[in-house]
Amino acid sequence: MNLRQPIAIAMLILFFGFATVAAYQAFGLSGILIMILLLVLVGIVLYISFRKAALVDEMEVGVVFNRFNNSFIRFAVGAEPDSARNYNTYYKPNWIPFGRTMLAINDPHYVRLRWFEEVRSRIPKKSQTAKGELKNLRTADGIPVTVNWKVSYTVDVTLITPTIKHKMARTLPENSEKVIGGKVERALKHIIELRTIQSLYGLGAIQALEQELTQRVDRQLTQPVNLGFQTIKPKDVSLGPIIVPSEVEKALELAHQRQIQAETAAGALVRLQQAIGSFSQRDMHHLAELERLRILDDKEIRSLYLSDAFIRSEAVKIKKNLNGSSPS
Repeated sequence: MNLRQPIAIAMLILFFGFATVAAYQAFGLSGILIMILLLVLVGIVLYISFRKAALVDEMEVGVVFNRFNNSFIRFAVGAEPDSARNYNTYYKPNWIPFGRTMLAINDPHYVRLRWFEEVRSRIPKKSQTAKGELKNLRTADGIPVTVNWKVSYTVDVTLITPTIKHKMARTLPENSEKVIGGKVERALKHIIELRTIQSLYGLGAIQALEQELTQRVDRQLTQPVNLGFQTIKPKDVSLGPIIVPSEVEKALELAHQRQIQAETAAGALVRLQQAIGSFSQRDMHHLAELERLRILDDKEIRSLYLSDAFIRSEAVKIKKNLNGSSPS
């Protein structure tokens, strides 16, 4: 029954009016008193039947809606545990169910509900995890990459901007992971498209990406309205591995090897210059003399090689001449 419908209310008024007139005609003033007593008893029964409560423990938040018009009413935050309170005294095994129910309402983990309220869903207070894989992101130099990500987050309904509480009451119980995932993927696209492929593989590149991603996601969750998430810290964000096409990965490995070789050669040259700089004038004179002797030795060896070749060629000519004149 929808209490907003005037026809239903009019019918109730008509029924009770007819019953009151009938009771007066039948019993006079006593009939009216009996009718009033019956109405009071019916009201008490209705009050007890509609006096409900919902169990919301310390690690969750209940979302309370109007059972008739489906409108959001409030968040029921579970009470924090109190070690000094003895909860066992509130449950008597030998009592009738009605008595147990009445006493259970006094439990701090039971949220008192008005007759038109009901708990439709619950939001965990514990830390939750959203993760995913974002494919075919383009870097600043046009190379496609695939990035795996994971973010830990915690919902706090007390931070929600009042003007959007009714929206978040329907979103957070089932779709909080999608909210975080959408913000993370949007921020990642903006970050990756501003970076080159070389910068993604540099020293400390992943840590820098995680910090920048944390700042961007936190800004999206709190501005211009707060969506009800606690501040996300860099330790809650994990990126990687960053996957690139195989040919690009090979090119990066070759470039890295060349860079290492160039750095090694540059370091050796620097050490050589430092060693030469420490030589005295006498040491330099000795080095020059050694170089002159090495050049002379090279020239003498080359002369010996030339002489030996000349002797061998002349011997071959003489042998041919001798062989040519012998038959005559």
